Amino acid sequence: MQAISTIFPVFFILFLGIHARKKGWINHEQNNGLKTIALDILFPFLIYHIVATSVLDRNIVLEIVYLIAVWILVYFFGKMVCRILPESIRGISPFLLLTCEGGAVALPLYLSIVGSSYILNLIPFDLAGIMINFIFVPTVLQIRRKEELKLLPLVKKVISAPFVIAALLAVITNLTGLQRLLSQSSAFGPIYENTMNAIIAPVSGLILFSLGYSIRLKKGYLSSLFKLAVIRLIFCSGIIASFFLIFPEKMESPVFSLGVILYFYCPTGFPVPLQIREILDTDEKEEFVSAFISLFLLIALVVYVALSFYYKQLPS
Repeated sequence: MQAISTIFPVFFILFLGIHARKKGWINHEQNNGLKTIALDILFPFLIYHIVATSVLDRNIVLEIVYLIAVWILVYFFGKMVCRILPESIRGISPFLLLTCEGGAVALPLYLSIVGSSYILNLIPFDLAGIMINFIFVPTVLQIRRKEELKLLPLVKKVISAPFVIAALLAVITNLTGLQRLLSQSSAFGPIYENTMNAIIAPVSGLILFSLGYSIRLKKGYLSSLFKLAVIRLIFCSGIIASFFLIFPEKMESPVFSLGVILYFYCPTGFPVPLQIREILDTDEKEEFVSAFISLFLLIALVVYVALSFYYKQLPS
């Protein structure tokens, strides 16, 4: 019953999003605005709050560097494997194997199971994804265009992302002790806590509603979709297995291992389609990308349900 009480609100809000699209309550642009409010405005406050008030683990840097290397390998191996796909989508397919959508998918699902105090478990994965999406992917595209590499604009784009700014500020205030002084202040402590609670409360609901709105599949692409989905599942399963080998102590924690499994079965990071829009030069390619992400949203939800029941059965 505990698992059902956790799962039901998630699927109810997803259903509201799906129903809103079918009824035309909001349009595509309004949904994008909703997503922007949740991810670019409110979500960075959640990141700041959790990172600033947590005990930082030295393994975080190792996880980020490791995942950057892994995603780069996935791209190059994926490029070879994706030769089995139709030529029309072969060029975009390796990019769809890269990164996982943490902020809009993995994190709200994960937090609904374990609570917001464990969000730091997944933050390093998203930071690695940001490096891949905003530096590696544009670099690959520049090389494909045979242009001179311009790293400075890419780095500027990364450090100006709200998620990254929030994480960096949180690390600074955490390590310098400023956050602790603020939290312990009788004057500012309650104001800070109440403000953060008010900002954080609607984040998951807004993101889940937007996700529900975005779910859609087209029958015409099913064969290619399932082939690419199997390829991505194999690579992501390999990443999960590698965590048991490289971070065995952390993976002994059910809360951490649950996060790893859920995260890497989530869809391609949402920035990827934006970064590769120059090679999405036909409606067919754009629709395929949308359908692929929708398919993986469904896969993530299946994994989420299974993990919810498993986690709720563990001794507390």
